[in-house]
Amino acid sequence: MGGASRLIPLPSFLALALAGAHFWRAGWPSLAAGCGLMAVLTWTRLAWVRQFLLLALPVLAARWIWTTAQFVQIRQLMEQPWMRLAVILLSVALFTVAAALLLLKDSAQQRYCHRQEAATAQMGAMAVCLALLLPVWFMNPQLLVLERFVPQGGLAQIMLAALWAALAAGWLADRRTAPRARMRLWRLFSLVFFGQLVLGLAVESRFLLTGSLHLPVPGLIVAGPVYRGGGWFMLGLFGLSTLLVGAAWCSQLCYFGVWDATAAREAKNTPAPAWLPRLRMASLALTLATALGLRLTGAPTVAALTCGLLLGLLIVPCALLISRIRGYASYCRGICPLGILAQWFGRISPWRIRRVGECSGCRACVRVCRQDAMTEQAFESGCPTTACHLCRDCANVCPRHALAVTWFGRASSAAWAGTVMIALLAGLHAAFLFMARI
Repeated sequence: MGGASRLIPLPSFLALALAGAHFWRAGWPSLAAGCGLMAVLTWTRLAWVRQFLLLALPVLAARWIWTTAQFVQIRQLMEQPWMRLAVILLSVALFTVAAALLLLKDSAQQRYCHRQEAATAQMGAMAVCLALLLPVWFMNPQLLVLERFVPQGGLAQIMLAALWAALAAGWLADRRTAPRARMRLWRLFSLVFFGQLVLGLAVESRFLLTGSLHLPVPGLIVAGPVYRGGGWFMLGLFGLSTLLVGAAWCSQLCYFGVWDATAAREAKNTPAPAWLPRLRMASLALTLATALGLRLTGAPTVAALTCGLLLGLLIVPCALLISRIRGYASYCRGICPLGILAQWFGRISPWRIRRVGECSGCRACVRVCRQDAMTEQAFESGCPTTACHLCRDCANVCPRHALAVTWFGRASSAAWAGTVMIALLAGLHAAFLFMARI
């Protein structure tokens, strides 16, 4: 790469540095830090960085124009000279626009070429994360934990979440790293979730939301509103998530089941008993009936908490005595009441794994599936059963890329459906990770 090509990031770097200095003087240290971080990333070769700069730099130019108008108006009201100030600020705006235009050149596209295939998913993940968290910051900044400790910390938290969403999408978009990345991201979310609970209870209450503490057992998301007669937020959030990404909630976004899945991966994969799904249906009915009974009898809260705790503690014997020996997640597939709802909502969600290319008959997809969704019959039809959790391990392991995520099973959608789903999953993961609390 020639010397001129190595200087391609310089205009963007300087434009971001100037914007960072402006935000610092304006009393927005979080935005200044964000500009500083992006200024550093301009020197990388990541494709998504170029796409981000093409969006961010025009916005910063518009900010300079708005600032110019504000300062000129103030100086006119104070009857002070304003022409020189306007020329300087508008020159910075023009320089920022020029920096963005330089990124449209072929030489810039060739420089920012690393992970080009994942760039769209990474930008989409950032957009999803920002769309979820920015309204929270505007409406109630105290819901963001850093805001409770540092002024404007919530905004910094959102920017870090968006950056993490881009990184996560990059890992999930790479077929070689996706299976390991999925499990690692899943475990990280659970560790942060429960770690914040411990910090809130043992160290500092500001790590928790204000209000009544509830047990972090997924089954209580559906049982809690029945017992309390209200409080539908968590169930609504779960419903929205599953409508967006289907049953993938159970394979990537559940803070509880990851440990059952981790235990199951320690053993050779074996089929689960045919009666296990019926047991989960019975568990859902029993959970709802117990919650309703506790409410109608006026049972004290401690009784409800005890029942919820017992439901959650069942994961320990299931994971240790069954999952790690038999190779399937016995608690998630036989006990968790929320799992059956995720499966039902997953039928409404548009995402489907389908065969879209020529199959070699190696049956790698059958061997890797731990949900018994890719049975021999499903393999022959090229269509996993409704037990599929959209973990995409089968698609990632296929040597001929014959399996892919599709939109309602349409083979023609395979070119973009996987990208959209990865963006949704990574964006939701990052938003949940940076909002983890009890």
